[in-house]
Amino acid sequence: MGRPAFTRFLVPRAGSEDAGVTWGGESASWEALLRTGRERAESIRPRRAYLVDPTAGIEALVSMLAVATVPDTVLLWVDPASFPLPKRSIAPALHQVDNPMRERVGRPMWAIATSGSSGSPKLALGYADAWEMVALHYERAMFGGALPSTIATCLPMQFSAAFFMTVLPSLLLRRDLVVFSPHDWKPVQELARDRDVFVLGVPALAAAACLGTPSPVDMSRVSLFLGGGHVSAERVALIRERFAGVSITNLYGTAETGAIAIDRDPGHNQHVGPPLPGKAVWLEDQDDRGVGAVAVAGPDCCRYLWRPGSEPVPNAGYVASTDYGRFDAAGNLCLEGRVDGGEKLMGVLVYPRSVERHLLALPGVVDARVLVERTPSGLEHLAARVVGTVNADQVREHCSVLADAEQPTRIECIAEDAALAAYSANGKL
Repeated sequence: MGRPAFTRFLVPRAGSEDAGVTWGGESASWEALLRTGRERAESIRPRRAYLVDPTAGIEALVSMLAVATVPDTVLLWVDPASFPLPKRSIAPALHQVDNPMRERVGRPMWAIATSGSSGSPKLALGYADAWEMVALHYERAMFGGALPSTIATCLPMQFSAAFFMTVLPSLLLRRDLVVFSPHDWKPVQELARDRDVFVLGVPALAAAACLGTPSPVDMSRVSLFLGGGHVSAERVALIRERFAGVSITNLYGTAETGAIAIDRDPGHNQHVGPPLPGKAVWLEDQDDRGVGAVAVAGPDCCRYLWRPGSEPVPNAGYVASTDYGRFDAAGNLCLEGRVDGGEKLMGVLVYPRSVERHLLALPGVVDARVLVERTPSGLEHLAARVVGTVNADQVREHCSVLADAEQPTRIECIAEDAALAAYSANGKL
């Protein structure tokens, strides 16, 4: 019953037979990784679940292929340090865990941890026999069927964007995959001298790399996709100045939905671009302004959400996002805050995301994060962390037009060239 999630490469481009992976100082061809994975698959059994540690470098890909080449398995692509589960170690980066589906689904499945930015972290589960469609979808939607010869990322590989947009296309379409340090973009600069390169990153890491580049470098063969948040006009200008000729695209999506929309000319702060071609995106329960909850369907959307200790919860065949949005006259998706974004501050309902958008309109601000902070003594504050060239007095003056409850009382201003340490691993303040 069921079939493997992976059985073969899709039709590769000519000359890609030696394509492979460079990660953490190690290199191997996809063919060699697949051979080793098939050998490791002798310890894998159908209808069982396996956790693969995506922080383990090339060994993670070998173990992923071991699970994916056995029918009717559940693959949890999860960092065990951040999402601990009872497990039994089988091989490098490979552990057997309890099957969350309890043998209810006769199809191979994958699971990836959400960021936990809203509520507690959970696992998004989807059908792994759709991986081929996912790879082809991203190739067509983002590159018109002409995926670059090399795919590179500095993101932690446990993130859904890295898995869907770098691992799957490079594996199934047999491209070179390069995983490089977020603090050293020289490998990308060297690759771009003689080939087209797709790079997946986040705004903060790209900006930090540019600040560490004293003079412009030729990046005209690089397509840089930035996910994980808003891209300000100042950061777009900085990246274009230091990475000469680079193509910049802002990416909007979630772990549960995959990529939703892309903006190929970011920095205007108005929208996140149109939905990806071939991706169903609509709005639920629209109000009289056309604002509703963003809903998404597609091959990379999850089918279940699971918090260990409870049963997986199926969806209705699509994912209802945690964001509100509307479409403008040109069909671009404009975000209008989070469904779960309201918080009580001293009894008054405030929307931190709305305050963030207001701060981003202040000249000199390149990024902002607003939170309701609660101290052990019970005191509550609206705290703002701002990256850019502004100071706290300028922030207070800019926010003076807001309601009293929406004016931050704790303000931290960070210069762009010192901001990298203020970001989490997934590029969020």
